[in-house]
Amino acid sequence: MKFKELIADQFTTFDESGNISHPKDDHKHIPGIFLFITLIFLLSCCISDYDLMGGKDTAGILVVEGILLENGTTIKLSRTVKLEEDLPVAAIDIYNASVQVIDEEDQVIARATSDLALPGTYVITEPISFAPGMKYALDIRIDAKHYRSEYVSPVQTPEIEELTWKLNDDNSLNIMVSTYDPADEIRYYRWSFEENWEIRASFFGSFIFNSITGELIEQQFDGPINHYYCWDSDYSKSFLLGSADKFVNTVIKNHIIHTFQSGNSRFSYLYSILVKQYGLDKEAYDYFEHLQRNVDESGSLFAPQPSEKAGNIRCLSDPAEPVIGYITASKETTSRLYIPFAELHLEYLEDKYFCDFEKIFSEQDLYMAEWEGLGIRNVLYPGPVYVCVPIKCVDCTLRRGFKDKPSFWPNQHQ
Repeated sequence: MKFKELIADQFTTFDESGNISHPKDDHKHIPGIFLFITLIFLLSCCISDYDLMGGKDTAGILVVEGILLENGTTIKLSRTVKLEEDLPVAAIDIYNASVQVIDEEDQVIARATSDLALPGTYVITEPISFAPGMKYALDIRIDAKHYRSEYVSPVQTPEIEELTWKLNDDNSLNIMVSTYDPADEIRYYRWSFEENWEIRASFFGSFIFNSITGELIEQQFDGPINHYYCWDSDYSKSFLLGSADKFVNTVIKNHIIHTFQSGNSRFSYLYSILVKQYGLDKEAYDYFEHLQRNVDESGSLFAPQPSEKAGNIRCLSDPAEPVIGYITASKETTSRLYIPFAELHLEYLEDKYFCDFEKIFSEQDLYMAEWEGLGIRNVLYPGPVYVCVPIKCVDCTLRRGFKDKPSFWPNQHQ
């Protein structure tokens, strides 16, 4: 099985356009090995594409991911581990590292602490004050080994000028970013994004039947006891790069950073995307572009390449040891976009379920209704009798939705 097929197989329940259509719990609780395959081979912005398959052992190589940021830096550390012969490598996380940021005078300006909730993740929560003209490096110690990135100059990322969307003829939807540097200096960019969307069931169900207790639970439009309102989320999993070289001056106009197809739950009601922008220098841009091309063409970061393009992290205690990673320093700029699909009359594009079927049950027969995959839509009196429909029509949690409403969500229901 090829690497891309392996990744696709791990996320076939995702519902993306190449991006996602999986249950949220699946991507939060995938066994560690496959989680780090995803993080390292699809999400990371700091992985070197050494020609590791050229007869060299690919196991045990340190992988470093991260960007030094003024407010909130996250570094991910792992080591490669060989899987099967027809696969490249996976990665296991590193728990026992000492991670810090130093300046050119070897002064420690920030120390990272291990995030116990995210294995192999080290965070710097306090702000880093980048001094004008000063360069910075990431310094890592793991057992007796000492690693350090090259000293890099922080890039002052311009603001995102515009974040917009476009509905295509095939009913796919593009998210596009525009930016420019008023100082006429930054020409290269990298982006990442986090997306959230509200999912609504086709019908509001009057009751939820608990077959374990035999209890009928009344749903509430304006309270937390309902399966009508749900939310889902995802994040970027590829290298999102852009260059102003083909534009006049340093302008990037309507650069597509995300596309998703019709017929998925993002079109259900309200969609939001937070885009994060980072300026790059030419060397970093060339590195990431080369790496993405490697993934696109061969399905692997480790396939043989005609030329070797190393990262900027070295092992000081053993210069012959390869290290995978590229550290940059940047100011992060962000922009959030909301798309209210109901107001834009695009509801016909969402993922629909067959909801025309109805069947009547007495309260004693609700066990049979559940066995048939039905849920309660309404109650009729006298009786009472219960009008049941396919349960996905009244239960948003069965459309990959979850009840964890984002803190920034603009409406009030739960």
